[in-house]
Amino acid sequence: MWAISVIGLLGLSGLGNAVPFSSKLHKNTALAIIDVQNDFITGSLANPRAPAILPKIYQLLDNHEWPFVVASQDWHPPGHVSFFSSHPGKISGDTVNDSFVDTPTKMETQTLYADHCVPETWGAEIERGIQTRLHLLEGFTSPVNYIKKAQDHRVDSYSAFADNQYHRFTTLHSELGLHSIETLVVTGLLTSACVRGTSIDGIKLGYEVVLIEDATDSFSAEDKAAAIVELEGWGVQVLNLTDWENANPTPSKLRKRSEL
Repeated sequence: MWAISVIGLLGLSGLGNAVPFSSKLHKNTALAIIDVQNDFITGSLANPRAPAILPKIYQLLDNHEWPFVVASQDWHPPGHVSFFSSHPGKISGDTVNDSFVDTPTKMETQTLYADHCVPETWGAEIERGIQTRLHLLEGFTSPVNYIKKAQDHRVDSYSAFADNQYHRFTTLHSELGLHSIETLVVTGLLTSACVRGTSIDGIKLGYEVVLIEDATDSFSAEDKAAAIVELEGWGVQVLNLTDWENANPTPSKLRKRSEL
C-alpha cells in the first residue's frame, strides 16, 4: 500500500503547476491584459473611453479559463525618458529625439507624456476589478504572470515582450513557451500604443494573435481604427468578444451544441 501511494505521488508530482481539467479551458491559448492601470483610466493620463472595455475583460476572466494569463504594467522610474517633466521646457504631446542605448548614432523619436505608472503609486496599480479577479486565479485555475515593463529610465517600452529599441526583453516569450502557448488573445490599453506593440511582437515571434476589438481602446475612435488597420496588415485577427466566443467554443459549449 505504501509503495502504491509513493508511486501515485511520484506520478502526480509533475502536475503541481498544471491547470486542472476544465470544460471552460482554452488549450494552448493565453490571455494578455495590457496596461489596464489606473493612470490610463482615471489617473494622470485619464481616458474617458477606457472604462467601457472593463466589462469585456471581466467576462474573459469570469467565463473562461486559460492555461496562462499575462498582465503587463508600465513601471516607470522617476525621471523616465517618456515624462515631459524630464525634459525642461517640454509639455505633454511634444516629442524629443533620443539616441539608442546600444547605438548612440541611431536615433528614435520619443513622445512625451505626464508622469505616469510610477512604482508604488496608485496610478501604477492594475484596475481593481481586474486585479481582484487575477488574485482569485493565482494558484488555483490559471498561472498569472505580471510583466513590469519600461523600468529602464533611458528607453520606453510599449510591447510586453521588449522595449522599443529591443535593447532588453522581458520574460514573456520564455514563459509562453514553458506553457506551450500558441495563441495570444490580446486586450487592454492603448490600442495604438502598448496593445499595438505587444500584438506586432507576438506576430514577429510566431504566435497567432487575436485582438478582442471591444476589449481595447485608444484616446479616439480614429486612433483605434488606424491601429486596427495596421495590425490586420501584420496578420493580427481582430474580432469582437461575441464573435470570438462563437468561433472558439469551450468543450462544454461544444457538447451543448451537439445535443441540439
